[in-house]
Amino acid sequence: MSQAENIVVAGAGIVGLATAAALVQRGLPVTVVDSEDPGSGCSFGNAGCFSLASIVPVGMPGMWKKVPGWLSDPSGPLSIPWRYAPQIAPWVVKLLRNSSAQRVQSIADDLHTLLGPALQYWQPLARWAEVPELIQQRGWAVVYESAAAFQADRFGWEIRKNHGVKIEYLEGASIQDLEPGLSSQFTTMAFLPEQASCPNPYRLSQAIASKLQRMGVQIVRSRVQDFSFHDGKVSSVQTSKGPIKASQLVIAMGAFSKHFARVLGDDVPLDTERGYHTMVHTSQTLLTRPIMSSEGKFFASPMEEGIRFAGSVELGGLSLPPNFQRANILLDKGRSMLPSLETSVTSRWMGHRPSLPDSKPVIGMSSKVGNAFYGFGHGHVGLTAAAATGEMLADMIQGRTPTIDPAPFSAQRF
Repeated sequence: MSQAENIVVAGAGIVGLATAAALVQRGLPVTVVDSEDPGSGCSFGNAGCFSLASIVPVGMPGMWKKVPGWLSDPSGPLSIPWRYAPQIAPWVVKLLRNSSAQRVQSIADDLHTLLGPALQYWQPLARWAEVPELIQQRGWAVVYESAAAFQADRFGWEIRKNHGVKIEYLEGASIQDLEPGLSSQFTTMAFLPEQASCPNPYRLSQAIASKLQRMGVQIVRSRVQDFSFHDGKVSSVQTSKGPIKASQLVIAMGAFSKHFARVLGDDVPLDTERGYHTMVHTSQTLLTRPIMSSEGKFFASPMEEGIRFAGSVELGGLSLPPNFQRANILLDKGRSMLPSLETSVTSRWMGHRPSLPDSKPVIGMSSKVGNAFYGFGHGHVGLTAAAATGEMLADMIQGRTPTIDPAPFSAQRF
């Protein structure tokens, strides 16, 4: 590239930062644009899992039978504010259409190609960012209160097993032997020892951003508004602080990507699964790895600042104010999971998971604008898949064939 060329990455979440890092490491000129501090959006509040095993989609066979019960339970794992129900209904229908056993198998095959090698991409990136300690390969686990709940998840565990995921099943006292802080209410645990976690996702994003800046990357705190075009390609990105010239453009704006993808020629069914967390600020060391409650549909994750209870799905769009009662419910469930936890100091958070109804992200080229690329819609696996997504996009921008086939993640699949 000549000195006049510049790759603009729109979005400073973990996917955008990882993409910028992949480009910079190849000697390419990059500018990152975001209205918020790097890593402060959805990338800030996740459960901190590098989950190579999260190949099972959100939509599963028989899910439609559970939805009414979830919605009628104020403490259930799913909430849809009545004001947003008409708008989200088509997305939910698409989700259910992707929940047949055949579709689930196909989606899992595709996600396995992206998530299976995730640590092979993340470990060198963390070393480059000088924070290798933020990838801890201690595994994570799912706990069950009843045999019926465990049996209901059998299909998903079989899918993981068939894709080579190592799973160990523990019962009774063996669960407390592994994690003594857990309540004795749990009868079964599925332990995945090869998985990894991050004890501070925000610090990870900030470390990558700092390294990018030391490498000469400008991170512009500005809101993307529109694009200018020349000969059918993006020539500049219009921002609230003025235009930025662009030889190539990457849209990595998470749940806010839909409008800009449409401008670039692709109408994708992107929406947001608003997720919540409650952070318990404590020096207690009650967990050594993230633990998911199957019945509660949330994670308890050990963080540098304490214990984070993260989860919940609220289909409420981008504009409605947070309903922090959802975070309070997570704390109540977390107290039941970790009965000796001291919870006097807490903080709450809500973020917008960028989600598509087939649980697969959009990674690839615009269908109509030859120098525009997408990396968004990662749902529950943004942290896991960020480094691999960045390398895939860097390959495509350079005209190379990515190691991971991007075809299953094309925006044109819808």
